Amino acid sequence: MKRYVLPFVSSLVAISFVTGCTSASDQLTVKDPAPPATENTGKAPADATKGEKQADDLLKQFTVLAAQTKEAKELTAFLDQHLAKTDPKTADQLFFALEQYYEKHLPTINDNFKALLAKPGNADKLYALQYPYDFNKLEGDDSFKQWLLNQTEGGLVLKATNDMSFYWQVDYKALQKYAASLGDEGIDYFSIQETETGKPYLGDGGLQITRAELGPRMVEVEEYLVNYRSSPRAVKLRTLYIDYLKTYLSDYRYNAIDEATMKLLPAVKEEYQNFVKKYEATKTGQFVKDYLSEVAKNNDVIFEFGKPGESIIGDAKPNISKFWDGLEVRIARTMNP
Repeated sequence: MKRYVLPFVSSLVAISFVTGCTSASDQLTVKDPAPPATENTGKAPADATKGEKQADDLLKQFTVLAAQTKEAKELTAFLDQHLAKTDPKTADQLFFALEQYYEKHLPTINDNFKALLAKPGNADKLYALQYPYDFNKLEGDDSFKQWLLNQTEGGLVLKATNDMSFYWQVDYKALQKYAASLGDEGIDYFSIQETETGKPYLGDGGLQITRAELGPRMVEVEEYLVNYRSSPRAVKLRTLYIDYLKTYLSDYRYNAIDEATMKLLPAVKEEYQNFVKKYEATKTGQFVKDYLSEVAKNNDVIFEFGKPGESIIGDAKPNISKFWDGLEVRIARTMNP
């Protein structure tokens, strides 16, 4: 019997709706003269208020729809109709609201999927497909096939682990059609999530991409945290940043340590040095630079030798262990609002 494990989907974040709109009644209390129609917005005050009301109405409609529907495809259909016609700020809010829906409903979707796979014949139909899965190729036109198609229409994609455990996650490749309508924060956030879900950095207990690939991801998340440090999404992305940096500096499970000397391999040290040269002006570059200073104190030795018959690698050198353990506090002090 196959396992149907539902791993943590790191790409989902919640959003609180803050529209920042000004109603017509509020404007009546303003004593200063209204600006000319061409100043700032290029719109007359009445037109600007009308636009704000339309944006507010869109957000309210989406909120009601998200609270009532059990199918994400209804929400993506709403965005297909309205997102490109609204302003970037409202587009960001709508997109983040879609993610809030995913975060809330993905566990239920995966539970329903597990139940559907337990029905006779359904699992066999799915195993007969090749990845990426095209559910249109499933024989017949039964409810199982339609359910699968509904999920893809709703911006989800089916993934499988090496042991063929299935799970659904947000399909940022499919949601790329919305990127052009987003504001600066939405675009930056989308880029981070699209990269991570498209090629996860971690899997099977270890690093699945090179450190050279992970480095730019850290800097991209740092830039987001600096530029939008008060954003509701910054909390989750800060967690991702911590995971990135800890993995970059301390994931030595494979091909990073010379077990004959317990020293950092020259290629890994060189990667750190190259990163510092390229990104020294960033906070992440300073973290890596400081880490190299700690490594140099030990002549590049990272670990003690393990005890014979128990383990090859022992505990990390005291200063290295102290640096690793203090990373999260240092990041919080540097990055938090």
